[in-house]
Amino acid sequence: MKSPFFKCLALAGALVFAWNCSEEASSEAPAQEGQQAEEPVFVQSWLIEGDVSYVIIPQADAYIVTDIAGTQIGLFDTANKTIIGMSGEVIAANINLDEQPVMTPERTIVYPNGMIKDFNGNIIAEPNVPASSETLPPPASSAEAVPQSSAAIQSSAAAPASSSSVKSSSSAKSSSSVKSSSSEKSSSSVKSSSSRATTTEFKVKSGGHQGHGWGTRYWDCCKPHCAWPDNAGDNPSSTCDNKMNALGPFFKNICENGVSESDGAGVCDTQAPWAANDQLAFGFAAVPAQDGGKCGVCFLLTFDGGDHQGGGNGLNGKKMVIMVSNIGGDVQQGQFDLMIPGGGVGMFNGCGKQLGIGSMGAQYGGYLSECGGGNKGCLLDKCKQLSKFPKLQAGCEFLANWMNAADNPTFKFEELESCPWELKEKW
Repeated sequence: MKSPFFKCLALAGALVFAWNCSEEASSEAPAQEGQQAEEPVFVQSWLIEGDVSYVIIPQADAYIVTDIAGTQIGLFDTANKTIIGMSGEVIAANINLDEQPVMTPERTIVYPNGMIKDFNGNIIAEPNVPASSETLPPPASSAEAVPQSSAAIQSSAAAPASSSSVKSSSSAKSSSSVKSSSSEKSSSSVKSSSSRATTTEFKVKSGGHQGHGWGTRYWDCCKPHCAWPDNAGDNPSSTCDNKMNALGPFFKNICENGVSESDGAGVCDTQAPWAANDQLAFGFAAVPAQDGGKCGVCFLLTFDGGDHQGGGNGLNGKKMVIMVSNIGGDVQQGQFDLMIPGGGVGMFNGCGKQLGIGSMGAQYGGYLSECGGGNKGCLLDKCKQLSKFPKLQAGCEFLANWMNAADNPTFKFEELESCPWELKEKW
């Protein structure tokens, strides 16, 4: 006699087929007598076993989560490895898809230890190593299901995060306001900065976008354009709450009307720029709105010592690698709006909500515009207003120290073949 679990699983398997049948397919006429009806398309899915079990089904725009009976109960947040219920509650956390059993198109379940079962619970292949039921107990909860390696499918969860300079909330999509209990974004695909050497060589993309441009600055605290999966090729940048805890991609933009500081997503403090040494720095930036497809693309900026107003700044020869995280409706071709805390909020301002800071300096140019280009002392003093957020204060001081309080510096920009790990880690 089969376990009720596998009876339900057989039903869930049928429903996995249903999730992947298009509306067009459902509207087609049924097969005529004597003709064989086409088998519906089945997509590999993950089985999360525990006291309560779930099926995670990848779709084009989201990861659907159902119970074993096939009823949708929520979505899977790939960034935070969390199942989020339909009402926004966290149902299960710490789920590594690479370590879960996989439901295959052949209607089998492939377990991490090599065992294969059909949907009725029949064993098709034994485990790779002998194991008794005592050595492979079911996990106490779905959040603890961590077998050793299955990897029939790899999670598409990506890493790093960002925000917007001149972000358009009208173009930003938000599917729901869902909060994750995770306090930090996972970056399992990259090692920590303490164990890797700083990247110092960068390969320019053949035929990539390049030219001579200039840098402005901003920090508006808004959820960036590239934080929506649809805008970033399902590799959205991370976002944070007002305590700089990482959030999933389904939170609403904190800059939208009616969204409070407690349930909105803004930019993370990890997006502030930093210096690797006296000659090399890393950071994030917004590009013109018509370049919205460049989410996650990196550019090498080589400063020439000049500025957009025709002056000088002592940056000649310094290099900065930036990753595109946002778009700006008022950003021009050749312009890179560098994310620098205290650099001005631009068209949108979510800093009052996220940071609890009333003034971020002049709307365009921020603290430096109030101090005047080159005035390091004044700028460093104003950066102290961000002391509640040490990473933001350090990013503000970066403008004074590494960039010599330069106002709109000019540079040569070159698109890179790939982004360095330093930026991927913070995406």
